[in-house]
Amino acid sequence: MPEALQHIITELTPWLQEYGYFLLFVAIAVEGFGIPAPGQSLLIVASLLAATGQMSLPLVLIVAACGALSGNSLGYFIGWRFGDVLLKKGWIKPQLEDKIHSVISQYGIAALVLSRFVEGLKQFMFIGCGLAKMPLKQFIIGNSLATSIWVTLFGLGPVLIRDQIAPILAFYHQHKYPTWAIISLLLAALLVFIWRKWQLKKRNK
Repeated sequence: MPEALQHIITELTPWLQEYGYFLLFVAIAVEGFGIPAPGQSLLIVASLLAATGQMSLPLVLIVAACGALSGNSLGYFIGWRFGDVLLKKGWIKPQLEDKIHSVISQYGIAALVLSRFVEGLKQFMFIGCGLAKMPLKQFIIGNSLATSIWVTLFGLGPVLIRDQIAPILAFYHQHKYPTWAIISLLLAALLVFIWRKWQLKKRNK
């Protein structure tokens, strides 16, 4: 196991043993509205603890999903309602706003999926979606898709591949951005295909 991963497990296990699912929920939720926290690391460690019977895997997945969905939604609401205030106060830099707007306009729902895996971007993307006045329906679809994929990979994944997690994590950290760019584009293409099929079926009724 990589030294960095072992260090994370050693550091975070006592916190999860002490505060459990509450800490997992809070750490994941606050990332959705701009507060850096080790939500992803806690989810991986919680998953590994569940593999040894120290936590419940279904509860880990449910708590993580609820934390991500609620935190992201709160971030969206903050951006929609108070985005101008955040800009005026300087809490969101104009350069960051421009970057988020550019990503959202180019990739739409795929941007939400990609941002969930990029540190620094995921803390502000959902506020940015509100600031950019992304349609609520589009946000809900993107938020649900991003959360589902993220929880599956980092909540269920470590349990299923714990014996192979070291080389997989090493590959992921070396090729993080290209990996998620490709996955996001494929998911976006799938969503477009499903949407067109649904529209065609609707017109033929």
